[in-house]
Amino acid sequence: MKCVFIFESIHRVMKAEKLLKGKGIKIDLIPVPREISSDCGVAIELSGDSEAEALCILTENRISILECYRRNSNGKFEKKKEIQV
Repeated sequence: MKCVFIFESIHRVMKAEKLLKGKGIKIDLIPVPREISSDCGVAIELSGDSEAEALCILTENRISILECYRRNSNGKFEKKKEIQV
């Protein structure tokens, strides 16, 4: 299962990318999926297995995530109600 993190700005996306890759977490930068937002922007996609570790790293480094989505078995995105570390 894939996870998508949405941030407030491209600056935070870039900072999060550098930090997570530096810690060995495999991520991809993707355009924000249209079903999540019609705004153009960049998001981070990662494996669901890495979600908790990534959230912990970002929280420790004071990089806030605006929203977190998971792709369900039908390929649709579901917003997580709470982002837990």
